[in-house]
Amino acid sequence: MQRQKALRVALLGCGFASESHLKAWRMVPGAEVVALCDPDPGKREARAREFGIGRTFASVADLLREIETDAYDIATPHETHRAVAEQLVAAGKPVLCQKPLADTLEDARAIVDLYALRQVRLMVNENWRWRVWFQEIKRQLQGGAIGEPFYARLGIRSPAVVPTVDHPDTLLIPRQPRLKTMPRLLILESLVHHVDTMRFLFGEVDSLYVQTRSPAGTVIGESLVTVVINQGPVLGLLDESWVSYGYPQLTSAESMVVEGSRGSLFLTTDGRLTLHRADGRIERIPVDTSDFYVRMYWGAINHFVECLRTGAPFQTDGPDHLKSLEITLRAYESARDNSVIRWGSP
Repeated sequence: MQRQKALRVALLGCGFASESHLKAWRMVPGAEVVALCDPDPGKREARAREFGIGRTFASVADLLREIETDAYDIATPHETHRAVAEQLVAAGKPVLCQKPLADTLEDARAIVDLYALRQVRLMVNENWRWRVWFQEIKRQLQGGAIGEPFYARLGIRSPAVVPTVDHPDTLLIPRQPRLKTMPRLLILESLVHHVDTMRFLFGEVDSLYVQTRSPAGTVIGESLVTVVINQGPVLGLLDESWVSYGYPQLTSAESMVVEGSRGSLFLTTDGRLTLHRADGRIERIPVDTSDFYVRMYWGAINHFVECLRTGAPFQTDGPDHLKSLEITLRAYESARDNSVIRWGSP
């Protein structure tokens, strides 16, 4: 049997998220990151040494001129995505881009339209739907474990951007200093994941209503958000905070409950998933949560590679991501105007 040709990948951006990208790429059979690109020489050389990558470049232009690869993985800050994506499209190779695709719908649509026009494949790395517990919740819902779902509450509460005993300078800001000055923070940086997850689990959004607060003196953007979201028969509540003491430090320590006509599913912050049936039976659903953070990156990246090899459509292609991004960005409109945002027929 002829050996499958290895997929050669270039990673653009060597900041905070790049470590998880590179660890995940290592887990994909027949794929190899062969080049890194970042304008900061310290960051790109440190990642190159850490992961044994031989070629590094300071600019996209240098990368495109000096080395040919089979695909590109964009892990740069979201405000750079349009410029980077517009340069990469000239190579005609598939692109995986970290969420959000852009911080405006205009820029995101421009990227999606350009890639469609050039017939270049584009996937957005909306990796939280690949978290092991959300994948299992999806399987339980598809199997009818709780009957017809009618309510879902999903959220993260943590003291991520306020000083604590363990993290006097806060948990997140030293790792991601740009968060400190982002005028749009929790919704664009974190809630976008949960919007995509809710769409993955329950389908398209009919309407939403949003309230935000900014009680943290360490950041200028919103750090407390509550969203009421309607998805057909499912009434959803997204409740998110980075300023709440008494909760787990990790910003990935989320909880969820899904209620249905024949039972409820409960997800706790330690990744435990429990099914409570209408007949009184309680069942612990086994979920392997080991190394879950890198494995969610692997889930998205492996999906990208499998679709390239089979020709199957990406779950989170450009048009699909535009739906999640529009919901995310219009959440700010709802909060600003104290209004309900509606989609589809009135």
